[in-house]
Amino acid sequence: MTEHAQILEMGNIEGAQATLVRWRAAVATGRVDNVMALYASDAILVPTLSNEIIVTQDGRRNYFEFFLSDGGPTCTVDREELRINHKNGTVAIGGIYTFCFRRSAGEESIPARFLFNFEEIDARWLITGHHSSRCV
Repeated sequence: MTEHAQILEMGNIEGAQATLVRWRAAVATGRVDNVMALYASDAILVPTLSNEIIVTQDGRRNYFEFFLSDGGPTCTVDREELRINHKNGTVAIGGIYTFCFRRSAGEESIPARFLFNFEEIDARWLITGHHSSRCV
């Protein structure tokens, strides 16, 4: 791999990882618009607390309004693995994270598996695919 290609690859990895960090911070704010801003308009969402596959902006908004209805949970990444698609310059990050919800009955922790796909669109790293499911 050339030095130029290595620099581009590191930029892709850093862009995707920074978007994942922003996503976790946006979720913690509890503000749906903050979360929505990180998704491509045609992103696929297979969410943690739903059996639906969501492919529209309205669908993602409805899901995150539900998901964040008790305020923003904290999200801790417990383990992550990364893969870059060298041909397309996209990045996948998968792993395990834990959401901690503050409920009136006390805290509820939900560990889940995740897989995010990221792509640079109009000079911004956005989520193009997001699958999350509770750990069993």
